[in-house]
Amino acid sequence: KLLFNPKARFKDLNTDFLTTDHFSYHIKNLVNQGLIKKDGTVYALSAKGKMLAGKIDTATHTMEKQPKVSVILIPHKKFGKVEKFLVQERTKEPYFGYWGFITGKVKFGEILPETAARELKEETGLEGKFKFCYEIHEMTYDKITGEQLEDKFFHAIECFDLKNDLLESTKEGHNKFVTEKEFRKMTPIFHDEVDMLTWFLKKDFKFKEYKYIIEKF
Repeated sequence: KLLFNPKARFKDLNTDFLTTDHFSYHIKNLVNQGLIKKDGTVYALSAKGKMLAGKIDTATHTMEKQPKVSVILIPHKKFGKVEKFLVQERTKEPYFGYWGFITGKVKFGEILPETAARELKEETGLEGKFKFCYEIHEMTYDKITGEQLEDKFFHAIECFDLKNDLLESTKEGHNKFVTEKEFRKMTPIFHDEVDMLTWFLKKDFKFKEYKYIIEKF
């Protein structure tokens, strides 16, 4: 109701005609949670309430599901004359035991280089420099049921000039450097990883949107 009325009285908000005591209980809870505020005899959304209410699908009155926003890191380093890429064997669900590049969710208020630096440090112990390469909107579907499993925006970030000693294992997974040839032969590997590396090597940095049909999750 308050999405479409910047200010409303108590009786105008009680659209389900609950008893006064019952509705007062819910109003007080919303005030205590900082989602609405009272000014004299009228109520309005707080800044926190506006952020939450903005996620509501007004046609169905349900919270809108939205894609995840993440980074995918492409760290690389030369060992002598051989270029190698840092990959991780995942030790948590989903995709337990799968190999691929390190990913991480963008936290509220972070810019992409901050997310990349935080994830790289937390999961590998390394620091470095970062360069945005491309963005992909990726959706995955179960091969048997057709159910949609994921909806993500990945920002591919190149990581270079790496320093510090590599943590070979963390709570998130096992890390190691591999050549391009070794990378392409790894198994099991995430459904999108070979594509991710190929686009990076070819400098194909245009926006991408793909649907993947997968057998395991």
